[in-house]
Amino acid sequence: MSNLIQRTLSGACFITAVAGAVLWCSYACASVFLVFMLWSLLEFYHIVGKDGVKPAKILGVVTSIVIFASSFLYAQNLVNVRIFLVIIPLLAAIFIACIYRKEAWSFRAAVYTVGGLVYIAVPFSMLNGLAYPSLPVYGTSGGYFPDVLLGFFILLWTNDTFAYLTGILLGKHRLFERISPKKSWEGFFGGLLFTAGMAMVVARMFPVPALHHWLVIAALSVVFGVYGDLLESLLKRNMGMKDSGHFLPGHGGILDRFDVVLLAAPMVYAYVTWFVF
Repeated sequence: MSNLIQRTLSGACFITAVAGAVLWCSYACASVFLVFMLWSLLEFYHIVGKDGVKPAKILGVVTSIVIFASSFLYAQNLVNVRIFLVIIPLLAAIFIACIYRKEAWSFRAAVYTVGGLVYIAVPFSMLNGLAYPSLPVYGTSGGYFPDVLLGFFILLWTNDTFAYLTGILLGKHRLFERISPKKSWEGFFGGLLFTAGMAMVVARMFPVPALHHWLVIAALSVVFGVYGDLLESLLKRNMGMKDSGHFLPGHGGILDRFDVVLLAAPMVYAYVTWFVF
């Protein structure tokens, strides 16, 4: 089976799982993203382990669950912002636990553990905010409203697909050869063009928010999605790895699929919170 066909089939299964969970109900959506977050976090800890450091995986996983659960409850207006204070003792526990390690790299273990939370758990938790917008001007009052979240992923998937295809067909000028030799400027602008077009389609599918907001979300998704991809590529290159895992044939691991989300989600969340919600 060619790599393109394999990539297409595995990608279609992944998209179906994510979109199906988002459309089904809020708890299915949160559960799927929680699983993907934990899987991505464990892949990250495996990658940085190539540096000869063993992160505090158990404390990292527990803290990531608390961060995600807190954001889920906060997004539903069930708790106030003080819920996030429970994270502070957990972060302190990570550093304290590493003090008792005898290895010379124990402080780096704490940094890698917390770094995984900032890099993965926080962006995944922001997806809860996109699923529970407060848009009184459009008639929504903070309940589960998956249009923004699903539209965001549609734009990410569109860029990923057409940047890849355009890069294969037309790519000649390398975008960032030192980190990702296959990415090209032609692929970047091809993805941007098709994603802008898809933003117009998404605006017809989901008229909330308005078209100009979807176009901005599309631009943020493309630009910071590319940076997220490059950042993960840099991480793997530094650790001498090609893929974060082998979960999806043709795509690598779960972290390889969500690398575009890790910088794009915070930027989109910030934008819609300031200018839309």
